[in-house]
Amino acid sequence: MKILLGGASGFVGQHLQRHLERHGHEVRTLGRAGAQHDWSEPSLAAGVAACDAVVNLSGENVLARRWNAHQKERLRSSRLTTTGALARALAAKGSGVFVCASAIGYYGPRDAAPLDESAPAGADFLALQCRDWEAATAPAAAAGVRCAQVRIGIVLGRDGGALAKMLLPFRLGLGGPLGHGRQVQSWIHVADLCALFRFLLESPAARGPFNGTAPNPVTQREFARTLGRVLARPAFLPLPAFVLRLGLGEASGLLLDGVAARPVKALAAGFRFEHAELEPALRDLLGR
Repeated sequence: MKILLGGASGFVGQHLQRHLERHGHEVRTLGRAGAQHDWSEPSLAAGVAACDAVVNLSGENVLARRWNAHQKERLRSSRLTTTGALARALAAKGSGVFVCASAIGYYGPRDAAPLDESAPAGADFLALQCRDWEAATAPAAAAGVRCAQVRIGIVLGRDGGALAKMLLPFRLGLGGPLGHGRQVQSWIHVADLCALFRFLLESPAARGPFNGTAPNPVTQREFARTLGRVLARPAFLPLPAFVLRLGLGEASGLLLDGVAARPVKALAAGFRFEHAELEPALRDLLGR
């Protein structure tokens, strides 16, 4: 399969490109400098025309800057504009597969009750952004293109994402839970996330939203204790919620609010996780 990959230069994108190529797919990259195709309409259309499927991971990091009205618009635009452009190009082509990133922020802040893909969207900024992000695939779906959206949780990888940022303080013995620590974290090993994207690309019946999370979410306190145990370091120094709110403002909710998303549709479709439990996943990533 020839696959056009938007966002190939990011943490997940780099892993996904290597994963797809290892499994026999040809990947063409879509992005800015260094990509084979850029976001201009002629180049994008040529990339879509040359490929059997499209994956879009493009979107500015939600923690890149403190949120204000301008930054929120940047976050929305970086997702909706790229997804909409690809959806329209696929609609014009009239065939293909479109697998687009979304996020478990779709559900909004929730308590520990488990959520499957049928749960309604929340009402905060991130939830509405994710709702509109997924809806941006509609032109392609209306033209008969098979579309799937991956609601991604906290992606664990040694070379990027949340885990990479946690390693130094934990190794120094300064790690611990964020806030009260009772919030649920829905996580996924980066290798399983890449395998899920490939599974959705290769599965003719896969349509609609899929939670891109491991089957066993944990509380933030459990996560901190487990990471400390894997690193053989103490993990009892909490980072108070007010410190995170001072530093990150509204974006602190990403770290302080919990979502217990479970991959019900992926499991029902036959996908199997290699890293379903947190401690073995961390030991695999950290070579412990």
